[in-house]
Amino acid sequence: MIVFIDGEYVKEEDAKVSVNDRAYVFADGAYEGFRVYNEKIFKYEEHKIRFQRSLDELRIDHVINNEIQDIYEELKKVNNYENVECFYYMHITRGQSPRAHAFPSKKSKVGIYAFLMPKALNIRNYEEGISVCTVPDNRWARCDIKCISLIANCLASQIAVENDCAEALFVHDGVITEGTKTNVCFVKNNEVYTHAKTNRILAGVTRNSLLELCVKNGITVHEFPLTLDKLKDMDEAFLTGTTEELTPIITIDGKKVGSGEVGSLTKKLQKIFKEEVNRYSY
Repeated sequence: MIVFIDGEYVKEEDAKVSVNDRAYVFADGAYEGFRVYNEKIFKYEEHKIRFQRSLDELRIDHVINNEIQDIYEELKKVNNYENVECFYYMHITRGQSPRAHAFPSKKSKVGIYAFLMPKALNIRNYEEGISVCTVPDNRWARCDIKCISLIANCLASQIAVENDCAEALFVHDGVITEGTKTNVCFVKNNEVYTHAKTNRILAGVTRNSLLELCVKNGITVHEFPLTLDKLKDMDEAFLTGTTEELTPIITIDGKKVGSGEVGSLTKKLQKIFKEEVNRYSY
């Protein structure tokens, strides 16, 4: 696979970065993950706006121009990806400087890394649903910034793996916030419930798109904290994410959600979202 690193397109195994890059010593950077359908970046502008916001919140002095699209086009070409559903990743770091916690006194050139890889939707999970577990939310308080410091998410993901689950849901002071790489929605009486857009979650592009589609289709949406003790009252649940789209949840911590099967509203929303993907990408 050919990747992009600081201005060059090289084989993945030949990609090199300085040990003084602040991403390496401080995880000092922001990232975005994009879904590619029919060779088009889905919801490109929404992702670009969020990426820029993350950089601004981290005070990384860089304005995103056309590099997302330009690098994508070249990676697609050099990797010979034609009509392949892909995942596209890019991160931007504060750049290289001797190790010191405070920002470099002299602005350094940002570091940029990107790759493009085939990534199809997990059809089995999408159609049959998944099991998830809950974990304490011990992340920092700016979860709304898509930064590359993800060790808390990695630890939670490992707990999910060790419990034969596909995802872990964070719980903060009894409130379900989001997954390690997804947002989570619940359904009660054909109405959708999800955590509000606050600093405790990263408001996903898929999440935001889905909620807009719900409103357009007359489906009521409630954005407010849902506590663990309310799970037993929910009829359905599903994840939203760039690579997951809308993936049903059938059990949480070993307990069935509703009937323990993929719910009717979840199926309806999957269809509505697919139509949006097709409208946008084809």
